[in-house]
Amino acid sequence: MNAEASARVLFIGLDGATFSILDPLMLDGTMPFLAKFTAKGVRAVLHSTPHPLTPPAWTSMVTGRSPGEHGIFDFVRIDRRRDHPTYTLVTSADVRCETIWSIASRHQRRVISLNFPCMFPPPPLNGFVVPGYVPWTYLARAVHPADLYKRLKAQLALNARELATDWNLERQAVQGLQADELEMWVKSHIDKEQRWFEVGRLLMREEPSELTAILFDGADRIQHLCYHFIDPHLASYYPSPQDQHIRSLCLDYFRRLDGFLEELIGLAGAEALVFIASDHGFAAAGQQIFYANVWLQQQGYLAWGEGIPFDQAGRVALDDHAEVGKLFDWSGTVAYALTSASNGIFIRQRRADGEIGVPVDEYFAFRERLVRSLLAITDPKTDRPIIRQVLTREQAFPGKYMEQAPDLTLLLSDSSFLSVLRADAPLRQRCSPCGTHHPDGILLVGGPGIRPGETLAPVEILDVAPTLLYGLGIPVPSEAEGSPVVSAFEPSFLAARPVSQAASSVESESRRAQPQETSLGPDAEEQIMKRLRALGYL
Repeated sequence: MNAEASARVLFIGLDGATFSILDPLMLDGTMPFLAKFTAKGVRAVLHSTPHPLTPPAWTSMVTGRSPGEHGIFDFVRIDRRRDHPTYTLVTSADVRCETIWSIASRHQRRVISLNFPCMFPPPPLNGFVVPGYVPWTYLARAVHPADLYKRLKAQLALNARELATDWNLERQAVQGLQADELEMWVKSHIDKEQRWFEVGRLLMREEPSELTAILFDGADRIQHLCYHFIDPHLASYYPSPQDQHIRSLCLDYFRRLDGFLEELIGLAGAEALVFIASDHGFAAAGQQIFYANVWLQQQGYLAWGEGIPFDQAGRVALDDHAEVGKLFDWSGTVAYALTSASNGIFIRQRRADGEIGVPVDEYFAFRERLVRSLLAITDPKTDRPIIRQVLTREQAFPGKYMEQAPDLTLLLSDSSFLSVLRADAPLRQRCSPCGTHHPDGILLVGGPGIRPGETLAPVEILDVAPTLLYGLGIPVPSEAEGSPVVSAFEPSFLAARPVSQAASSVESESRRAQPQETSLGPDAEEQIMKRLRALGYL
């Protein structure tokens, strides 16, 4: 690539993609294009955020900043300033620093951003945005520019429902699905990915941009319920013809995804740099559920509200009609887990007379006692610890916005799930096998100037944004915590296009460019809250 040429970058996100699944699929011919692409370029394990959760991980990837610096820790923003905590959905206004899209726009590059979280309301970018995690009833008003949805509907016969997920099915999914329901689950995500692909293909053909980014999230959703059908090391899980049918549907998803990748990368052109990355990997989940609030109640740190029933179904979160905060008697609660997704425990601090909580000057001592007690919890059947590590917010989320993070983040020993519900014991067995997030995701890079067939040492998620900006020929902001992955490039490419750094902060400019509308309407927000509860995130 000529150093003076207009650089073009295609960035494809594969939510939850992991080499433990992709490598066998590339070897057995399910994903032949990805196998060729990988052989011609660079691959590396991509280390996710300390707790590999979708919103903070993707936000770290597209900002080059850690959660403590960008301010996203969960699907929701938790407000602890009142007499008891409340939460609302995170929006683009909660991202407290620039993204690759705002930086590229500021440098007169055109951008396309499709299906990424924390992109609503869409910032006023130089390009096109269709955000993820927006209810279908709101999607026509959630895009940028304002007439984009009307255009997509006319040219693709697009129905907004087709870009959303079946929430009724997801509501059932958190408690496990039968074989015939799993078939619908996988097929619904195949169809959804097809529509996102069509949107991306149309815009790439008609609105070619210097930075095109599209996120496919079906792998994450399918692996949560079907990981044991996909991982070849777990073949004992699918002995029956019905099991084999579900497995074949899962493989069909990856086969179709391979075709999407081939066509999109072909549209990008031979001169484009192509990045494929995942926010985290995946693995088989342990069979335990840790009911954190049950344990906190047994220690005297939490009180349940009147009449709160015991969970008998092995759930991790409430049904879609209820809010977690209603579970507790806040007059007797000083420590609590609010969302199952975050694996987090919050500690209430008493900042004034009459408030409930730990006195401020006793906070660190109380927290340390809590950490020791959590690490001492053992499985009564095996006598082994159930919690591998407890991270304080200083360890997990250092930065300007650290105090918005959970006080403690639990890393469970066997990748089991944390439940916020009430049960008759702190540990219960899951009803069915499932998959869960793993901190090791993927990074694949191809195109001109990329070293062919190289496997790099593991790369940090914070390095992706600086590398994308470098590929676009844009100076890397001095505030970026990561660095361009220069080991992916040929020496001649680096010599022709040396890495440069922006001399001063532009974050104030970024904040002035925030969208004017900063929240969904009440009905739309409640729709997403229902979806997140149905998925077991809240």
